[in-house]
Amino acid sequence: MVNWLRKLLELDAEAAIDLGPDEKILFVIGRHWIVLLTRMILPLMALVLFGGLVMYRAAGGTFLVYETGSPIGLDALNWLLAFIAGGLLFVWLLLYVRGPRTRGPRRVLLLTAGVVLLLLYYRYTGGRIFAIEAELALAQRTDVWNILLIILALASVFMLLFTFYDWLNDELILTNQRVVFDNDQVFIPRLIEQRVQQQIFLEDVQDVNAKTNTYPQHILKYGTITVKSARFGGNIVFESASQPMEMQRQIMDQVRALRKRMTAADYQRMIDERVYGKKASPGKTTTVIKQTRPARWLSTLFPDNPEVDEKTSTITWRPHWLFMLQAQIGPTLLLAGGLFVVALANSYLELEAGWILLATFLVVVAYILWAAWEFEDYRNDKYILSPTNVVDIEKKPFGPEDRRQASLGAITNVSFETTFVSNLLGYGDVLLETAGAGGKFTFLRVPRPNQVVSTINEYIVNFKRGEREKNLNDTLDLLAQYHEAQKRYKEINPGSA
Repeated sequence: MVNWLRKLLELDAEAAIDLGPDEKILFVIGRHWIVLLTRMILPLMALVLFGGLVMYRAAGGTFLVYETGSPIGLDALNWLLAFIAGGLLFVWLLLYVRGPRTRGPRRVLLLTAGVVLLLLYYRYTGGRIFAIEAELALAQRTDVWNILLIILALASVFMLLFTFYDWLNDELILTNQRVVFDNDQVFIPRLIEQRVQQQIFLEDVQDVNAKTNTYPQHILKYGTITVKSARFGGNIVFESASQPMEMQRQIMDQVRALRKRMTAADYQRMIDERVYGKKASPGKTTTVIKQTRPARWLSTLFPDNPEVDEKTSTITWRPHWLFMLQAQIGPTLLLAGGLFVVALANSYLELEAGWILLATFLVVVAYILWAAWEFEDYRNDKYILSPTNVVDIEKKPFGPEDRRQASLGAITNVSFETTFVSNLLGYGDVLLETAGAGGKFTFLRVPRPNQVVSTINEYIVNFKRGEREKNLNDTLDLLAQYHEAQKRYKEINPGSA
């Protein structure tokens, strides 16, 4: 059972993130099974209640039967009802002493005690709360009430499956490049889901804390894991996590191995390039970028989304094409309403043909101008990713422009968010947090936001690799200058250099 759940968790993790080049998933944890059990209590109780009522009525079960013969008196069940009613009245009395603040709870307790006492009297005088009458079985199996109960029982089964799927979709994923927290809120599985992802690159992981706050958490091995970023505001907190200590160990092992591997590789590359003249090839993106391509005859009006410049490795996204259509609703309503008014005026006022043509011309011109304005406004909103920076451009047609730019080295975190509707339609918001006072960059309503995040991550990795190489080259230049200074001051024999 545990292995089966782990396999499902790993499969969901593979579907949740787009892996970069040479990236692979190493370890995945989800919410602890105690969270699943807690969430399942209500739907499971509903299933037992409705399913039990279906079977009870199908066997001829009925309720509140009075004509059963002689009175029952005080049997065991009636003594139990009397004890329950007494306990409720005792609690009511305790609350009564506390004054008017407890008026609401007192009313509920008094009402409940009254119902219990009525059931006690009913059974005492010969009634039955539950009774099975075999002659009713056939009629009750398919009556309206049993059909309704069957529907409610099936709904409870669906809620159980939904709860399991929703529980399975929260996970903390460790790859050989980053730590990803995938948090889903599911409404209809695989159809309407809200997804939020946070991530930290392994090279930015500063510390990992795992703790169990209570004895049950310690015994059942679940708790809270916090992945702290070296950059401000980029921490990941995953509560009720299964195996938090093991995930902590796995992350820190990968961080140490990465730092050791990066140092050795960087020194080797520096020696190969500067000593032996072997030029390393620059990092290039290898992510397969899916594009929305219009028909060829519309390509001049509707650009590819995103546009990819192979020469400069620059990628330009725009909002999803649905928002271009949304922007055209106003002009279209203007056109339809204007033509309707012209037709109405012609019908009632019997205008001359010249006036009709003039009015129609003005309506069409107004529509074209407004539609062109909205279309150009859509085209002018761009989100540009280059090998060195990101640019967010919001520009009005023939008017003001708001351009924000940040270096890839300043980006501290990349995540995306989708709502129930946007996930269904294939768009979302990509959030880029930057160090300093720059705040957040938000790529609004871009298509395939998970692919956008994956591509930005790959560009950031290549940028940081280039920065490390630049720093190492600067160090080597400094050492070379120091070596030349030693020769000038005859600290070493020039012939031995």
